[in-house]
Amino acid sequence: MPAAAASTAAVPSAAPIIDAARSRTSVPKPRAEVHRGHDLARPGSQPAQAAQVAKPVSASGRSAPAGWAPLWDRWIRRLLIAVLLGAIGAGASLRFVTPSHLWLDESLTVEISRRPVGGLLDALRHDGSPPLYYLLLHMWIRLFGTGDVAVRALSGLLSLGTLPVAWIAGRRVGRVAAMFGSGDAATPGRVGMAALLLFACSPYAIRYGSETRMYSLVVLLVLLFGLALVRALEQPSRRRLVLLTVSTAALVYTHYWTFLLVTTVAVFLAVQARRRPSYRRSALSALLAMVASAVLFAPWMPSFLFQMLHTGTPWAARVQAQVLLDTVFDWAGPTSTGALLGVVLLGAALLGLTGRPQDDGLHIVPTGRLPGRYLVALWLVPLALAYLVNTTGGSAYTERYTGISLPAFLLLASLGIGLLPGRVRTAIIMIVCVTGLSGGWNMARQERTQAGEIANRISALARPGDVVAYCPDQLGPAVFRAIERHGDLDLRQIVYADASGPALVDWVDYAARMRRASGADFAARVNTLAGPSHAVFLVRADGYKTLEGACAVVSDQLAALRDRTLQVDRRMVYEGAALERFSTLR
Repeated sequence: MPAAAASTAAVPSAAPIIDAARSRTSVPKPRAEVHRGHDLARPGSQPAQAAQVAKPVSASGRSAPAGWAPLWDRWIRRLLIAVLLGAIGAGASLRFVTPSHLWLDESLTVEISRRPVGGLLDALRHDGSPPLYYLLLHMWIRLFGTGDVAVRALSGLLSLGTLPVAWIAGRRVGRVAAMFGSGDAATPGRVGMAALLLFACSPYAIRYGSETRMYSLVVLLVLLFGLALVRALEQPSRRRLVLLTVSTAALVYTHYWTFLLVTTVAVFLAVQARRRPSYRRSALSALLAMVASAVLFAPWMPSFLFQMLHTGTPWAARVQAQVLLDTVFDWAGPTSTGALLGVVLLGAALLGLTGRPQDDGLHIVPTGRLPGRYLVALWLVPLALAYLVNTTGGSAYTERYTGISLPAFLLLASLGIGLLPGRVRTAIIMIVCVTGLSGGWNMARQERTQAGEIANRISALARPGDVVAYCPDQLGPAVFRAIERHGDLDLRQIVYADASGPALVDWVDYAARMRRASGADFAARVNTLAGPSHAVFLVRADGYKTLEGACAVVSDQLAALRDRTLQVDRRMVYEGAALERFSTLR
């Protein structure tokens, strides 16, 4: 897209290019239109014969009156519009109906964001994230409070804001396709509508539009960054370059994975400036505008360097190269409908890359067409870079981070759908809407943590002065928040190898600190804190990376001193945990 958009800067208007593209590539007329022209041109044909062709057939098999045809077409169009509006409304609603309690990452985000700005920024140094979303949530909390629905609503609104931007971006993709002979005059409208529906019904967008994290903001900012880049390449005016600088800074202030996308675009612009003299001015101007965002990022640079040296993703596992394909199916949802949606979207994306309309139908160009080649690069290159970083142990590769590439993929699939003939296009859109909303419903309605269940059990059994211990410490924030919602229970809470307390997790030098800690020593501390007259509640989950069997040791050591009973069994949810109660000393 960037190079395609840059090429328009060399001409005073896009209209001559579109006209030239139309003259090079003729698009077949709709079937009904061809038949009508043929009948009128045939010697001896009569108007009644042409009208008879258009008569709809009733259920009894008899021809319906000719006046029914316009009415029939209007009802079909109205029904299709109603279905599409219903799909958009359903997708929007699913972003606000999540019943789950807040899990670890959400609880951490709210706890950090509710603090004064100074404390917020200090806490982020130990968390490992950039501050933009947290500052937005900080202001949101001051207006609407810290309830589960309230704090999630910000992400929902940001995700809804993505929809009109996706429609605009889809139309821009369709115009570029028409400009280079990969579409016709109707392609922009079709691609724009397809993009609107794909983003509205995307299970990924629904899932993270209902979570108190920055991922819906990332998707929105990637689209805005892309539009700002294209406009700057078309005409590198001061205002457009400033917007590109600001949008680039907003990206890197939201999530560090966006550096992968920004790097991809920057390298592409540098290559284009070197290889194509006609693009040099606009490409270099855009590149310099992106580089200028470093000035805006400079105040955060000391915290960023500290985070790079001391925080990370110690919970992350290595992934295989197939994760690049798996990511598409992760975006589509985990159920069988998600598998179908993933296959359909991959097929549409392949068509968006290679499809070109001709007189006798849609032809496939194996080398790819514009703007499909650029969208493929923006989809796959950042993910490939993320995979390489993961293999070197530098960062996690996890599905929720991959929102940086989702917009390019959905726009590419929208382009492929927009190139299909009418009935096929309608059928594909229906499949996408139904499977996407089904996957979004399943993902939005799933319970993500057992924190609420555990807190309810502790509230029912605990007496003032009892001890709640967490192993690992990552279970602390969600359960602590859920316990707080029960009011003042007068409990003493302690977490494994983390002095910051149950409300936060200190990710600074996390792996080394966990390796130094001792499960037996922690059990002795918990036992001493409870004393002979108070019970211990252990919130426990085994299998966390870097802890090995430490939490099992804590449980066994306490069981040697007190009677152990299982109160809540660990279930197969995203953040499962068990609750064990250890009575007063024997």
